[in-house]
Amino acid sequence: MAVPTRIYLIEDDRSILHFVESALRLRPDWRLVGHSDTFSHARVSAPLSTADVFLVDLGLPDGRGEDMLRQLAVTRPDAELLVFTVFGDESRLINALQSGATGYVLKGCSETELIEAIEQIQEGGAPISPLLARLLLKQFRAGGGTPSAGLPPTELPALSDRETDVLKLVAQGYVNKEIANRLGIGTATVSTHIKNLYRKLAVHTRVQVVRVAQERGLI
Repeated sequence: MAVPTRIYLIEDDRSILHFVESALRLRPDWRLVGHSDTFSHARVSAPLSTADVFLVDLGLPDGRGEDMLRQLAVTRPDAELLVFTVFGDESRLINALQSGATGYVLKGCSETELIEAIEQIQEGGAPISPLLARLLLKQFRAGGGTPSAGLPPTELPALSDRETDVLKLVAQGYVNKEIANRLGIGTATVSTHIKNLYRKLAVHTRVQVVRVAQERGLI
């Protein structure tokens, strides 16, 4: 039986709290295990929670969400960090990703879209609102500052044999379930390997992990 996903919300707008609570009714096996409406409260309470996924607003009344992301990336490296905010500019997105976020979803999405983003992040993906994804793609095509340059060429990460196996299958376009079937392991294990690849290669999406791995001669 699958373990319920545990959510912690860092958000000062009560209407967003009600929205998240309503969205979670679509997945009754999931639970909201905590909520902070200030940076100071979250700084103390969030790292102590049992959450699997943190929903983090960037516009907290007494601090910046990016600072909270950096703290959680250190204190809760086992958890996923999903930005849920009104800020739709490219600079905030890139800064949030650099601060440790794995995904970035804009407020105004539907309840189903929020649930799908959480599911995607739990499966090793990196959900980004379509509008922001298009902005990043436009920047990438234009050759502008790439949001994920990865590690410097001199810093080649050490990958385990299994991580290399997963990386090769990701490069071939297989999704987590297909990778699990081919390697004879669980999808949760595949997700863990992909998260490790993101961390070791200093990237945030499957496209970036393949690109950086190719540049470094890892595949």
